Amino acid sequence: MLVFVILGIVLLSGAVLAVVILRHKNEKLHLRQRADELKMQALRAQMNPHFIFNCLSSINHFILNEEGDKASEYLTRFSRLIRTVLQNAGKMTVTLEEELSMLRLYLNMEQLRFKEVFDYTIGFDGDLHPSMVYVPSFILQPFCENAIWHGLLHKDGKGILNIHFAMRNDILVCTIRDNGIGRQRAEALKTSPVEKGASFGNRLSAERLSIFNGEHTGTSFVMEDVKDAEGQVAGTVVTLKIYNKQAHD
Repeated sequence: MLVFVILGIVLLSGAVLAVVILRHKNEKLHLRQRADELKMQALRAQMNPHFIFNCLSSINHFILNEEGDKASEYLTRFSRLIRTVLQNAGKMTVTLEEELSMLRLYLNMEQLRFKEVFDYTIGFDGDLHPSMVYVPSFILQPFCENAIWHGLLHKDGKGILNIHFAMRNDILVCTIRDNGIGRQRAEALKTSPVEKGASFGNRLSAERLSIFNGEHTGTSFVMEDVKDAEGQVAGTVVTLKIYNKQAHD
């Protein structure tokens, strides 16, 4: 009889210990997730003022050049974009469809400001459905801004920005390719606060992406030169890897 009592006590103690350990792990995981959420919110809060500053500078540019119609059109697009950004500011994720809606607004604004100095395309692999994929809110804009300000505005001839999406084993792979002047020349030309700020936005977005992905994808952000058949630099390509959390919810 004593043996059964002792065995019961041991089993009960083991069960209690297992519950305590499991609860501790869950609390630790919850705290880590909450810390990541707060960190992402803080990073997003740092990025938005930089973006708003650039947009206001664009409006001021039109006003100073007495281009009232363009200033009005830009301001209208800017207000639509800011309204959308503020609506999504409290969200950890948005659909890729929503993200691209914001991105198109931004790219159209930049086309207006720089008098169609560049064109852009957005494409997908056939099996990808933007309404079914979730990404961090406003994650793509800083990388496109970097391509425009650092690469395309300094080149001779028409600039091209190609954005493409593919799904690879629950990883959304986004490539942002430009035919600009390349990283080395762009670095040498960084003089204005706006151009330096674009790189700052890139770093913040890369950190947000790393937090969002956790341990799933390793390197989340890679930037490389594009070279032509003769080995000369012919642009830059950025590759983003975004873990498709929705597939595992």
